[in-house]
Amino acid sequence: MVKLSCTNHALKRARQRQHWPKRTTERMLERVFYAGVGPLDCPRRLRDYLNDHDRPEAPATLRVYGEHLYIFTRPEPDELALVTVYVLPGEYRSLARIAQREHHALAA
Repeated sequence: MVKLSCTNHALKRARQRQHWPKRTTERMLERVFYAGVGPLDCPRRLRDYLNDHDRPEAPATLRVYGEHLYIFTRPEPDELALVTVYVLPGEYRSLARIAQREHHALAA
């Protein structure tokens, strides 16, 4: 199992964009990472948007959970750190809901 952590920047962005206090953000990390949807599970338009946020110089692990995009990096081989949180643009929110519904239907 991978250790999950949060950067100070991610805590600020979660507070700003989701109104989550520090404790809530830390509590939700596992849920976001494991229940969130990765780019490969998303429809093509949403996947293209997500791939625009992945930088080759700093490879990231992307997750969509709810109406937000969470970006994780690997500071250590056995650790993932949440770096920032973005609100998905309105045009991608319905695609995110569809992807999450299909992902959870396959998991059940």
